[in-house]
Amino acid sequence: MGMPSSAGPRPAKPPFLGLTRRRRMRIYLWLAVAIVVGYLVWAWIYLQPTRWYKYTDHVAFEQVARDVEVGHVVWEPAAAAEPADGEAVRQPAIGSDSVRMVYSSGKEGGNADLFMRRWDGRQWGPTRPMRALNSAFHETAPALSADGKYLYFASDRPGGMGGDDIWVAKWDGVEFAWPLPLTGRLNSPFDETDPAPSPDNARLYFASNRPYLTEAQAIKTSAFSGKPLEDVRDLKEDFDLYEADLAAETPFDLIVERQLSMLYSLREGALADEEVMKKLGGTAQTESAIDRGLAFLADMQGEDGRWDIKKGGGQAGHDVGATAFALLSFYGRGQRHDVDCKYRDTVARGLEWLLSQQDRVSGDLRGKNPAHNAMYDHGIASLALIEAYGVTKDVELRPRAIAAIEFMTNSQHEEGGWRYQPGERGDLSVTGWYIMALTSARMSGIPVPDKTFDGALAFLKRLSGGEHGGSFGYTDPPGSGNSNRHGMNAAGFFCSQLTGESPNSEQAWEAAGILGGVGMGEGDLYYLYYGTIAAYQHQGPLWRDWRGMMHDKFAKSQQPDGSWRPGGNFGGAMGSVIGTAVTVLCLEAHYRYTPLYGLGFEPNSDGPLTGALDESQLPPTPDFRNAKFLEEFNSPADDRAPVVTDHGDFLYCSSGRAGGLGGMDIYRARISGAVPTPLENLGEEVNSAADETDPALRMEGFQLFFNRSGGTGQPAGLFSVRSSRLVKHHNYFNLPGFAWLRMNLPWLVLFAGAAAASVWLTRRAFAAGRREHQPEDANV
Repeated sequence: MGMPSSAGPRPAKPPFLGLTRRRRMRIYLWLAVAIVVGYLVWAWIYLQPTRWYKYTDHVAFEQVARDVEVGHVVWEPAAAAEPADGEAVRQPAIGSDSVRMVYSSGKEGGNADLFMRRWDGRQWGPTRPMRALNSAFHETAPALSADGKYLYFASDRPGGMGGDDIWVAKWDGVEFAWPLPLTGRLNSPFDETDPAPSPDNARLYFASNRPYLTEAQAIKTSAFSGKPLEDVRDLKEDFDLYEADLAAETPFDLIVERQLSMLYSLREGALADEEVMKKLGGTAQTESAIDRGLAFLADMQGEDGRWDIKKGGGQAGHDVGATAFALLSFYGRGQRHDVDCKYRDTVARGLEWLLSQQDRVSGDLRGKNPAHNAMYDHGIASLALIEAYGVTKDVELRPRAIAAIEFMTNSQHEEGGWRYQPGERGDLSVTGWYIMALTSARMSGIPVPDKTFDGALAFLKRLSGGEHGGSFGYTDPPGSGNSNRHGMNAAGFFCSQLTGESPNSEQAWEAAGILGGVGMGEGDLYYLYYGTIAAYQHQGPLWRDWRGMMHDKFAKSQQPDGSWRPGGNFGGAMGSVIGTAVTVLCLEAHYRYTPLYGLGFEPNSDGPLTGALDESQLPPTPDFRNAKFLEEFNSPADDRAPVVTDHGDFLYCSSGRAGGLGGMDIYRARISGAVPTPLENLGEEVNSAADETDPALRMEGFQLFFNRSGGTGQPAGLFSVRSSRLVKHHNYFNLPGFAWLRMNLPWLVLFAGAAAASVWLTRRAFAAGRREHQPEDANV
């Protein structure tokens, strides 16, 4: 049995800092938790585990462009990429197939032209000039549509609104051709250049130096009204970027405006500028001959305004035809009835007399007492009347021109042609003038029934012969080879050109060969006229050779009084009035109309190209709504050369804005989101202290071409740079290296101390808890 202890009870320990064990336990525990939580928060903020990833160039193939987040891009250092032959490549454009490169070259030498190269798998192949687009004027800044159907480019040639304008050409199966300017919704009297279609062809980006400030709105209104300003040089600003959306439907008046501009723009440009005249082939000698010829015709005009054909020794009864020919020669020289000019009164009186001969009910223009073959007169007079309307847009002439077309429709033979009397089975000699008038009417916005035009085309096709249809008969097909009617061959060739036949076709090749084989040796002025305008439309060596021989021939045959005495089968019937007017029209050929297929076209030297489509088989010409200023991308400096990636997600451009590496730099912005991102500089791998301009994208944007200027110690020329899209690859289990440990040593020591403090406090808390539940005294 135990004995009672002799010692008394132990005295109680005083509370530490006045705290009981229970309270001390709670404090220790909460301090430990606070240290752990505080460390975790600090570690998250400082270490940022969301950034524990590395970049790779792997892109998941199943992702489409709109699903791919904006990734970091690493550019390799840019390297020179000039072709092996060393030709200067400027303003490159790469097709979406990454195979075709179209570029501009030669401006430094005086005239910029467009060229194409193809990628053969290892390098860019030999250069091929754009034969239907190049001219004596500048062709620059090409851009290919994603579907390959259109080529946009800039040119200062006549036909636009003034300055550089944006044109579009169509792929006809063998080359880009049939160029047309975009309408006044986009082009202006200022410089529009650097076109860039979106991948879906729904919009067009471009650069322009037109004014944009509020006070310039009156100028902009004038610029888009189709009335070019006289001189805009002092109003030009820095280049800015614009965007125009594709128009679902183009107003008819804009289409007509563009067609008339194409039809008559060369004469306006040539007559206003000696340099333009020279580029088109005019000389001081030819222009002097034209002036003396027109002076002769003005002296031959009667008091009532007509030209009496008999007075000039021609066949009586065709004063309507003589007056129409004279008016055409004056209009071809820029003389009009509605503006102040040297022969305004002459033209006005002649036109007034011609209109007085028209039957207001039927539209018949053959005159009061028509001769048996006066259908010639109606066709030629209709052409003169339509041209007077097209040049001046005189609203009073429109109903008279419509009536003339209606008479043609009502007098057409069922086979589609016309001859000496209404409804008579046709011949090509008369029908040729009617096809010219119908084509001119369509381009001038005058309605022509499809049945009438299609019938004329069917008649023309029925009269074709030869091996490939390049020879033409008078009233029936000529059979194989030459029809021995040189005038009909020339007339048929020209009419087929007007109706949209490609000069690359076998028919055109054969017709050109026939015409070139006969040349200027035929003395018949009727043949010479058709041959001149057919050779001009065909362009190339045929026109150059023909023009040289024609200038020499007509210069030598002009009479002291300024007239020409025509020879050949129809010379006696023409007399000096028609003979002089027709010769003047031949000498005006190089600027009177614009070649439809392309100014400066060079036929393939090896022969026709199979697969060439006629104009009627080509897609419609794209038109755009009024351009929108891209405020989010523009700066006070030049912003130019936009280009869009194949997926439409990014826009690249060149800009001289502040903050770059020097001069012009290449920038990029994302445009596929709801709000475009700001333009970002591509960095020193691409840009330098020199000028980097004209970006072009290949391989869906992973290869960038651009031009670099010389100077500042940098080489000049075409450069290329490749990139990789980098995506995030997370790995949370990689241990940090020794360098990281050394850099963060103070934090690691603090962490070790905090961890030790947390452990110590936790142990103290549990120790205090155990003592809390033990008795103060224990008996043994």
